[in-house]
Amino acid sequence: MSVTVKAYLLGKDESVKEIRRFAVDQDVSCSFEYLSKKTASVFSNLKSSSFSLFYRDEDGDLVAFSSDDELMMGLGCMKDATFRLFIKGLSVHAVHTSNTPVTHPYNIPVTHL
Repeated sequence: MSVTVKAYLLGKDESVKEIRRFAVDQDVSCSFEYLSKKTASVFSNLKSSSFSLFYRDEDGDLVAFSSDDELMMGLGCMKDATFRLFIKGLSVHAVHTSNTPVTHPYNIPVTHL
């Protein structure tokens, strides 16, 4: 038996760029590491980039997950025996090269070497 995954690759404005469907064997369906690798192999443009995985909960919110336990919670939100997976690529920020000070999100000064 296997789990059907319907995967949505999201763009910058969270619009759907691409949808793919694939199966994951039941014995590895709760493995975050396996699901991440399988997702990267299905979406060829993710192989060389970082991305985050999300599921939609019962309130309609996109919930990020990055562990087996969190994946199991997401699998509990399956509808119609299909796990809906949402993927967001992580953008690479340009290297800061100016002399203006940079502040960390928690107001911690950042020093450039």
